Amino acid sequence: MIEQGLASALMDAAVDAIIVIDDKGIIQQFSESATVLFGYAPEEVLGNNVSMLMPEPDARHHDQYIENYKSSGVGKIIGIGRDVRGQRKNGQTFPMHLSVGETRLADQHLFVGICHDLSSYKNALDKLAAAEERYREIVQAQKQFILRLDSDFRITFANASFTRALGTENTDIIGAPITVFFNEPGHRIRQRLASLFNDKDASEEIAVKVTMIGKDGAQTLVEWSFRRTSAPGSDDAEVQGFGIDVSEQERALQQAHYLRTHDPLTGLLNKQTLVEDCKVWFKSASPGALLFIDIEHFSLINQRYGYEIGDAVLIKLANRIGRAIQRANHCARAGADTFLVALHVSSRADAEAIAERIVDYVSKPFKLRENQLNVRATIGIAMYPADSGVVEVLPELAESAKGSARRRNQRIGVFDSEHHRVLHRQIEIEQGLKDAIENRQLAVYLQPKYKCADRSIAGYEALVRWHHPKEGFVSPGEFVPIAEKSSLGLELDRYVLSQVFALISTARATIPGFPPVAINITPAHFSQADFHKWVLASIAEAQIPIESVELEITEGAVMERSEEAHQNLDALRTQGVRIAIDDFGTGYSSLNYLRYLGIDDLKIDKTFVDEVLTEKGAVIVKSIIDIAVAHNIQVIAEGVETGEQFELLREMGCHLCQGYLLSRPLPVEEAIELFSQQSSGQTR
Repeated sequence: MIEQGLASALMDAAVDAIIVIDDKGIIQQFSESATVLFGYAPEEVLGNNVSMLMPEPDARHHDQYIENYKSSGVGKIIGIGRDVRGQRKNGQTFPMHLSVGETRLADQHLFVGICHDLSSYKNALDKLAAAEERYREIVQAQKQFILRLDSDFRITFANASFTRALGTENTDIIGAPITVFFNEPGHRIRQRLASLFNDKDASEEIAVKVTMIGKDGAQTLVEWSFRRTSAPGSDDAEVQGFGIDVSEQERALQQAHYLRTHDPLTGLLNKQTLVEDCKVWFKSASPGALLFIDIEHFSLINQRYGYEIGDAVLIKLANRIGRAIQRANHCARAGADTFLVALHVSSRADAEAIAERIVDYVSKPFKLRENQLNVRATIGIAMYPADSGVVEVLPELAESAKGSARRRNQRIGVFDSEHHRVLHRQIEIEQGLKDAIENRQLAVYLQPKYKCADRSIAGYEALVRWHHPKEGFVSPGEFVPIAEKSSLGLELDRYVLSQVFALISTARATIPGFPPVAINITPAHFSQADFHKWVLASIAEAQIPIESVELEITEGAVMERSEEAHQNLDALRTQGVRIAIDDFGTGYSSLNYLRYLGIDDLKIDKTFVDEVLTEKGAVIVKSIIDIAVAHNIQVIAEGVETGEQFELLREMGCHLCQGYLLSRPLPVEEAIELFSQQSSGQTR
């Protein structure tokens, strides 16, 4: 009794189902866990064949299994165990592990079956398999390149993006050394990745940028990141790599670098790049020379033949200069019609000889679209280190030498003591201007802009005036160019802008409708990334309408400056700041540029206004006005000095005029009073 009770207690306490059958397959005992697993009560199964707990075909063949075992002694499950399927009372089948043992009790031959439910385990396996399949699908769909490498640097896995990039099949890749597909010496790659295989606990990430070579020879620049993926301490080392195609990015960076360092029209270096190169070049192989080349009266070509022809001439000039010096990579475009050339020469005589050759090459006639053109060049020469050991100063010295040569009606000039005197004056002006800005000695004058239709004031242009405490009045024509060539140009701009914003605020507080004021901006200012932010913040601080401000820039500032310049212009115009192109026609842009510059006003340069009463001059001015009007751009003629000029410009459709005929630049108080009188119907 005790043994029987103990056996029953053990069966009912067991987690797994326990079933006891005799050698005929008849169920003798059925544990509580079996009841839970199969859904039958003990009285429903005791005395019945155990095949009732099996699905077909196992149920049909079970008795034969027992007979075969009894006759042969060879069991397929007995004493071995295997995974089979069971069947519940409701007909549902499920996976289980069946272990069968046999025993003899008195005269009975019994078999004890232990059933372990594998449903949760199988479900987990199915989910794992599904997850693995989803992972594989995701990996294959990735645009990134994904690889796995064994310790011999052979590819064990590659996703579809990698095979597509190489233009080959996966079968050609698996097992192949990774170095076969990289355009880099194999030993370098292996050397970089060796640490990931050699160190079992390596957690570092190895970054490699290499060019992949496809089946058709196509190249793809890829940034790879490799990591060890095997478990720490494992001898089964494997490395996984993730690669990103950076070919387009690299090309974009190269293009951006090219645009930062080259002139887009001629393909020559820009001035800044040439100077930076010379800092290294001259110091490594001294002495040297810098040539400043000025194409005389080039603006006349633009006026007579158009800017498209002018651009074509500039391109041909760049090619001729390059052939003359035989070192085109040491030639730069410095401005609208100026070039710089850096030379390794041992003497001034050698530099002059090359300058003579450049003059000869440049002076040969051009034939463009049935037009024969002749140009002349004037060249200034500065020597390194004889004239200056500071490379940045050499362009100014060479330009000064060019100016001296032109005054003497010579083709070539070299730096001398006169140049030094001029530069000394420039230094004095620069230092004096710095003090004037700091001590607020500069005054802002306003020159009215009049509507051609009724001669009413439509706006003002702000002009800076400097009364030196010792030298008296200093001409803007002297100190403004000096400021623009130095950092003072930026300081001068901000000084004038702050003054103008303050006077606009004062004027509008007493005179409603006070017109916009235009301020000339140094070209270098537009290369400052935060310029537009400073302007907008200053306008907001002054509490003035944004439409009361207009910024005037030269066409060269637009065409020669960096991407930052265009970003500044776009940001300012988006916020409502008016933009005007000043001195139009003196630079090298085309009227076609008006299509995308997005400007509000165009100011016709005084040189055109001076010639407007001539037949040729009238045609040029009328063309500019017509094209500007077609693009909804307001036209302002500056430097109007006679009534005849004014009347003709008005008839041509010019919107605004300014000049001494109408008004000289006025002190702020007088300018404000003038507008106040106009507003009240009084005359000046």
